[in-house]
Amino acid sequence: MRLADYFDAAATRYADRVAFVDSHTHVRFDKAQQFVHAVAHALRHERGLDEGAHIAIYAPNDYRITLLQIAVNRADMAWVSVHTRNAVQANIATLSYADSRLIFFHSAYESAALEFRAALREDCVFVCIDKPSTCAVFLEDWIAPYLFERFDAAAERRNVTAMLQVTGGTTGPSKAAVHTNSSLEMGLISTFDMLSLDENCRVLAAAPLTHAAGLVSLATAIRGGTTVVLPSFETRTVLATIAEQRITHMFLPPTVLYMLLGEPDLESYDLSSLCCLAVGGAPVAPEKLKETVRRIGPVVYEVFGQSECLVPLIVKRPQDYLHADGSFNHEVLRSAGRSVPYARVEIMDEKGNFVAPGVKGEIVVRSTMVMDGYYKLPEETREVSNFGWHHTTDIGVRDERGFVTIIDRRKDMIVSGGFNIFPAEIEAVLNSHSAVLDCAVIGVPDEKWGEAVKAVVQLKPGHSVEPEQLMALCKSQLGRLKTPKSVEFWPQLPRSAVGKLLKREIRSKYWKGNWRQV
Repeated sequence: MRLADYFDAAATRYADRVAFVDSHTHVRFDKAQQFVHAVAHALRHERGLDEGAHIAIYAPNDYRITLLQIAVNRADMAWVSVHTRNAVQANIATLSYADSRLIFFHSAYESAALEFRAALREDCVFVCIDKPSTCAVFLEDWIAPYLFERFDAAAERRNVTAMLQVTGGTTGPSKAAVHTNSSLEMGLISTFDMLSLDENCRVLAAAPLTHAAGLVSLATAIRGGTTVVLPSFETRTVLATIAEQRITHMFLPPTVLYMLLGEPDLESYDLSSLCCLAVGGAPVAPEKLKETVRRIGPVVYEVFGQSECLVPLIVKRPQDYLHADGSFNHEVLRSAGRSVPYARVEIMDEKGNFVAPGVKGEIVVRSTMVMDGYYKLPEETREVSNFGWHHTTDIGVRDERGFVTIIDRRKDMIVSGGFNIFPAEIEAVLNSHSAVLDCAVIGVPDEKWGEAVKAVVQLKPGHSVEPEQLMALCKSQLGRLKTPKSVEFWPQLPRSAVGKLLKREIRSKYWKGNWRQV
């Protein structure tokens, strides 16, 4: 079934139960379903929007994000989630590349919406989701004519596009993984099965709903559970909400988990309702996982996946890393976990052969969860589909029991705070400075972020510039997320005999002594 069909089934079964809690708003399943059907009608009645149109969502955490995604699916269109921490120009490139025809936005980003409107195609429609706007129609007014009408969709077509999940990219077009009704369905099944989500769960959405946390919210909705939405992450608010709302499940990137552990009053909050704290987006430091178990309880689930094959693909659960007596299995603790029942995960060498347990190779996947391909990028799609498998570009080893440990990354991508950052676009900005001869942007170990963005710069002879000036340049063009946390000047960057920059040599200085390189 399509996502919207699952939701309709849940809304019928649990009509009078609360589906979403957002600030002081409580939305029951029957009212949520009414909203979904009204939005689907409005989408299909909007001039120029046909089946298959791409609909962007640009907002901070808000319960309407999940319902808009379901409504887009009900209308047989595809949603595009846009990361609000990116610079406006980067998001304009993303929206243009994705051929976005309508943009739902929150009033907090009205200034960005004005820039979008000026830069994108003239017939692009803008809808403000939370209040009347000077540059767009208000969502409530837009759906008012259809508020009490059901939307009866045509028979499901499993291989049509359901969502475009943006993976990041250079200052040129970003990549977007195309997921069909089939891959999204299997991803949601894997999510609610492996994290034990059911109609009694109460999920806290504190991480961005445009990313992995959004899949958890969707899985919760189609299982009949309740999602409590926070607009942003603030440590004490999160802890107080867990206690007050009796939260059972939550998804966080490692950096945010570490912020929770840094709260001095952590033990004063009643977190006894929490039974699943899913952590993903980057590897969790084993010592931090152990500390979480000691201070919060044996509730940590580590999940691994990608925009290209959804989450979870590999899972590590408490029963995997804890012995019967409660002590830690340190070998398992270092791993990412084992593959879910809905995917086949192997370790492959460069010639397409599977390697033996304990031998390093690339992690490859076969699953219905794998994307249909990158949007409008057939060459890039072929590159990650060699030998009939999806290539994750992560390097790992697997033991005899099936536990996979991620030890390196084949490409230059940096994962900081759970977000993918591609060095090429940062290097392009740095190299535009008149004092810079060349540079390398790498990820270095960081206790809080997992990896921190670092720039190693070689200056032109006789030139000088302060690190803060280069960081300000990056921030102005790329946004805070992609700005290096530090800049270091080297007199000479290492190169091969043919002049190729040797990034691995640069990285080795900062990763030396670490048991893994990501």
